[in-house]
Parts: sequence; structure tokens; C-alpha cells
Amino acid sequence: MDKSRFWQMIDDARAEAAPSDDIAPVLTLRLAALDVSDIMRWQQLFNAYQRLSYKNKLWAAAYTINGGCSDDGFDYFRGWLTAQGKAVFMQALADPDSLADVDVEMDEAFYEDMLGLGYMAYFKKMNMAQRDYTKFRTEYDAHPLSDDELREITAEIHYAEDINTDWDEDDLASVVPRLSEKFG
Repeated sequence: MDKSRFWQMIDDARAEAAPSDDIAPVLTLRLAALDVSDIMRWQQLFNAYQRLSYKNKLWAAAYTINGGCSDDGFDYFRGWLTAQGKAVFMQALADPDSLADVDVEMDEAFYEDMLGLGYMAYFKKMNMAQRDYTKFRTEYDAHPLSDDELREITAEIHYAEDINTDWDEDDLASVVPRLSEKFG
């Protein structure tokens, strides 16, 4: 499992899912059909992209679209963002305000189910009715991304120059003006 296959699996699940924004069930089945190592590496890649998207201005976008955004809510937002596919994900990091072009309703840009896909696929693959998170964690830790892979993923991201700008609610119209106009 590499980053290209990671994103291709998301795109393929989006094409198959009905509605297209509910990809978790489709993606879980597709992942469960793979080797355990591929499931773990998919989750490693997902987690790497989640960490790399933990940026202030993106949080401002999430806050604006969803009418507020807690810590957990920002995790769910980034799950939703990943489910939109690579092009939307990367563009949002380059320009969080570009999410004004995405077809999403107010308070609908969150997808908690994306965060646990690797777990669900692993438990399905292993036929575990009783979920053993310790066993999952042992497998997960045995399939880390290499430093080279992490550098390659990071190098591919072109962040907005002001991606870590500090903001508060009063600043949203200037931080993400298009989103503020659309959802304000």
C-alpha cells in the first residue's frame, strides 16, 4: 500500500458508494479484502495525512462550514476532507477557502467513520466479533511508514503561506472570506 493506492481506493469507493459521500462501508469491504499489512499501511497513511492537515486556517474553514468546530469535530472534518479525495484535500491545504467550491451543506462537513476504517476492516478481515484493539495496535505498529515515505508525502503538500495563522470568530471573514460569505 502506497500513497497512490491509498487515494485510488478512496476515489474508487466514492465512485461506487451511493450516496457518493458515504464511502465508509464500501471502503471497509475493499480494505478487508486486502492483506493485513495493506490494511495497516492504509491506516498509517490515513493517520499521516490527518496529522499533516492539522492546521489553523483549515480549522477556520471547518469552523465556518460547520457553524463551530471542537477538537473532535476538527478530526471528523479532516476525515470528511480525506473522503473528498486527493484533489480536494490538497487544494484545501493550499487554500482552505477553496472549500467554498465543494458541494457541501452547512454543518455537514464531518465524517467520523473515516477515522476508524482501518480498525473496522481489520476486525472484519480477522472475523473478530469481539474487537481486540490491542491486537490491532500490535499489527499497526509492525507496519510503519518509512522516513522516506513520510518525506515524500510531506513534500507533495503545498500549504497556504498563512496556513497556521491564528484566528478567532471575529476574524473568519478575513481568514476564509469565500466560506464566510457562503456559510456566514
